[in-house]
Amino acid sequence: MFNRQRITQASYLADESKMTGRADNVILPYDESELRDAMRYANSKGLRLTVSGLRTGLCGGSVPQGGDVLSLEHMDGMIGVGKDRKGYFVRVQPCMTIREINEILRNRSFDGLADLSPGAVESLRNEPVPYFYPVDPTELGGSIGGNIATNASGPRTYRYGPTRDWVRRLRVVLPEGNFIAIRRGDYKAEGRRMSFPSGRNYYSFELPHYDFNIGVKNAAGPMIYENMDLMDLFIGSEGIFGVITEADIRIIPWNPHVSNIVFFPTDEDALAAVRDIKADRLVDPEFLEYMDCRSLDLLRDVMASDPALIRAPMLPEDAGSALFFDMEVTDDIGKRYDRLSEILEAHNTSLERSWCGHEKEDTDRMRELRHSIPKSIFEYVASLKGEMPKIHKMGTDMSVPDGSADEMMSYYYRRLQEEGLPFVVFGHIGDNHPHVEIILRSMEDFEKANVLYDEFARKAVELGGSPSAEHGIGKIKTHYIRMMYGEDGVRALRNVKYALDPNGVLNIGNILEESE
Repeated sequence: MFNRQRITQASYLADESKMTGRADNVILPYDESELRDAMRYANSKGLRLTVSGLRTGLCGGSVPQGGDVLSLEHMDGMIGVGKDRKGYFVRVQPCMTIREINEILRNRSFDGLADLSPGAVESLRNEPVPYFYPVDPTELGGSIGGNIATNASGPRTYRYGPTRDWVRRLRVVLPEGNFIAIRRGDYKAEGRRMSFPSGRNYYSFELPHYDFNIGVKNAAGPMIYENMDLMDLFIGSEGIFGVITEADIRIIPWNPHVSNIVFFPTDEDALAAVRDIKADRLVDPEFLEYMDCRSLDLLRDVMASDPALIRAPMLPEDAGSALFFDMEVTDDIGKRYDRLSEILEAHNTSLERSWCGHEKEDTDRMRELRHSIPKSIFEYVASLKGEMPKIHKMGTDMSVPDGSADEMMSYYYRRLQEEGLPFVVFGHIGDNHPHVEIILRSMEDFEKANVLYDEFARKAVELGGSPSAEHGIGKIKTHYIRMMYGEDGVRALRNVKYALDPNGVLNIGNILEESE
């Protein structure tokens, strides 16, 4: 049995993109057994199910377009701790957040957790330093299941890579109600033919013939390649092939960090410093986050209107742009800061024009300052919904190779200024993945921004990049799959979807356009 009830909360019909949808009921399973019953019921009735977690996505992936919402909010615990030859891992349910995982690890709150390998819990408890899950998807309140479904990344991808690199095992319920538990290496395609058993069912289908772009930060659909691992079909697939009910994720030792915000006179100075820092092997920051002159002006406006909204000192009046980064405390940190100082002085600034801190309160404030940029824009867009219900935020999520970073950035600035659209640029500059947020004032701006956004996406693909670096495709960006992989690629993905979900019930509209 499972709990199915009428929707009375509008929150089930939207996500952080501010896109809204429609559904009649919400199903609230407490465990995998109830979830499987719900999926069998939906499959037998041809009832659409849209999987919902904490709805922090930015592309409408959890926004229902009819049918029922399948909310995993009650499947939110840590199950156990294990250890293998690669190190420790934890097993978690899909609606546990990154923040909750790291709090348990930091506080060593392991009571009641299962030993997934003999003595793993006590061994981890006795480690000299706490452990942590290193993927930082910017939104620490997002669910691990959602992170896996979109192959989420964030600032620390610069050093640690995306979610995919840290997933050891998945347990997935397929649309017909059967399940599969897989570790990396359990099932691999033979060339482009993937086959695997699940309960009494046996699945076998041809994979698309495109190769997923691993040369840049990329969250544009599942990772397809010759002789691919079955795990990679589900990671980044945004729930169109199955529902994740458990995941084993790897964890590593935590070491102290120093957080830094360095202020520069101009955007050009900051971007030139980024090039030198990335080229230097000694400095080695955890991440590199950019805030352009318009971003700093936005923060100044927010702080002037209500100083309590951002818990940080006022920005220096002469600051034209900024870089935010962490430095891990290592034996050679003094030498690393000396080299950093040389780079900064070559670009018209210095460590003396910086904020530095290692106490949690200091590091949290710097992080809050950086994340106040998109937060302020989200709130602004939400305020427009009353008069313009179809409007949603317009921020780029594109990445390009190192050699094309300057060309892409120049293209952003030139075209936005030509179109007369206000904007800010901030974010993951270390991965050539800054976010361009267009500040909308009207539906006319919204229409103009949509056209320009497509132009940016085509340019990113032309330069060997991705139109969706970390947020996924969802229901808002489905035409980018065709842009990346062409008609044949879309058709082949649709065939995989049909092989695993023959009645078309699960997360319809994600990645693949519903109209086709």
